[in-house]
This record gives sequence, structure tokens and C-alpha cells, in this order.
Amino acid sequence: MKIDITDTARAKVEEFLSAEGVDGRRLRFAIARTRCMGGRGHAYSLQVAKERYADDVALSSNGLSIFVDPASARLLGDVEVSYVEGFAESGFQVANSRSVGKCPCGHHDLFD
Repeated sequence: MKIDITDTARAKVEEFLSAEGVDGRRLRFAIARTRCMGGRGHAYSLQVAKERYADDVALSSNGLSIFVDPASARLLGDVEVSYVEGFAESGFQVANSRSVGKCPCGHHDLFD
């Protein structure tokens, strides 16, 4: 398991942290089950990590510390987090090698 944060995503994270007045560069990366596909869909969450919990997996990428809870870590393979801006949609995008596809709405990953 590894998480690669692209330069563009790192710059956006730092911009958000600065705007929030947050000291440090620590993120919590999590995966949550959604109701999509009868509860089979999963969504990614990036949040400011105020602390590291005892059972967190600690990673680093591109100058950022990343904490992942054990349940989310089981669903992660090689992950790339990027940031895109466009007319239709702007935001962080996650590409996870463990994902086997997308739900019909196209917003949630599916896992075996």
C-alpha cells in the first residue's frame, strides 16, 4: 500500500490548510461505505488530521504526513491523489489499484 500525492494536489492541500489556519501538514485518508449499489460503493475522504491514533497506518508523500485507519488500509493498494479543475467538476480525485470498478453513478469505487 502506498499513497502518492501529486504536486498539484499537495499545493491545494497546503492552500486549504493555510486558509483554515492549520499548522502542519497532516492528513487523514479514509474510505467510507456508501448506500450506492446496495451498500457496495465506497467514497474517499481527506481531512485534516489533528492527531495520530494508536492503530493508524502512517505514510508520507510529497511532504505530507498521511494517517489511515486499519479498515480503510485494507482497501488500499497503490493510490494516486490528484487535484483537477474544470467546468463540470473540480476537486480531489483518487485512483486506487484495489478498486474493481465504479458504481453506475460513477462517483463511488467498488471492491471485491
